[in-house]
Amino acid sequence: MSTLQDKKVSVIVPNFNYGQYIKKRIKSILKQTYPIYEVIILDDASTDGSEEIIEKTLAELGKKYPKVRMKFVKNIKNTGKAILQWKKGIEMAGGDYVWIAEADDLSNCKFLEEVMKPFDDPEVVISYTESRIINSKGIIVAPNFRWSRDKEKTGHFKSSYVKSGREEIGEIMAIRCTIPNVSAAVFRRDGLTSAILSKSAEFSQAGDWYLYLKLLEKGKVSYNRKALNYFRVHSSSVTDKAKKSKKHLDEIEYIQKMVREKYPLSESVIKYQKNEYERVKQRMLNN
Repeated sequence: MSTLQDKKVSVIVPNFNYGQYIKKRIKSILKQTYPIYEVIILDDASTDGSEEIIEKTLAELGKKYPKVRMKFVKNIKNTGKAILQWKKGIEMAGGDYVWIAEADDLSNCKFLEEVMKPFDDPEVVISYTESRIINSKGIIVAPNFRWSRDKEKTGHFKSSYVKSGREEIGEIMAIRCTIPNVSAAVFRRDGLTSAILSKSAEFSQAGDWYLYLKLLEKGKVSYNRKALNYFRVHSSSVTDKAKKSKKHLDEIEYIQKMVREKYPLSESVIKYQKNEYERVKQRMLNN
């Protein structure tokens, strides 16, 4: 069985204009009860003073956590795509496991300790926990995200589980992206190939969904019902903008079709797919 020392975790922190949150975010990462191998902070040409805040924070906390490798990489020009930043960080990472910790989110200090346990099974490629939703002020506005991911009320997330990734696709990931926030997940790094990341970056809104599907084809997924991730939703979030995007609707249609053509889905899941597409379409029209 692997030990803590064997499981090197690289934490990638993509930031763009989240200077007001970044210091608290870095602290929440370094306070994890599970040992961290390195923290890679990527700033995508922020204009809000983020760079100075990050530099001061790393200078301060680097003395307190001398065993954690810390890197800060600044982009001269904004890439415009979060997944390109993910890809850059993953290619720099030296750990065997990757946690993409978004700069505006937070995490319980036990998050990594809990999410790393399932990786004792070498077939697990994605391990994630439930998320609480917080607003721009850090106030919890929803205790979990289950209501959003299981709109059909199948009870899929009623308890923690480890199962085949392909089974997960056939049951629920074929309908919608059920990992609503990348900060809630840790990935086995060897599954995050350059080809998958490059293809994911071609999507405008659904690149994360495509990425998760491709990883799930390679092994098992672990879901922990404990809400140890804090997903921040605010007016400038990509999630809100996506709701109004026709491109988002087109990408839902593309991915749902891709999954139907590759997997023998049940009639009920195909029906749920159509319902999800129409639901997003109506929401877009109403906006």
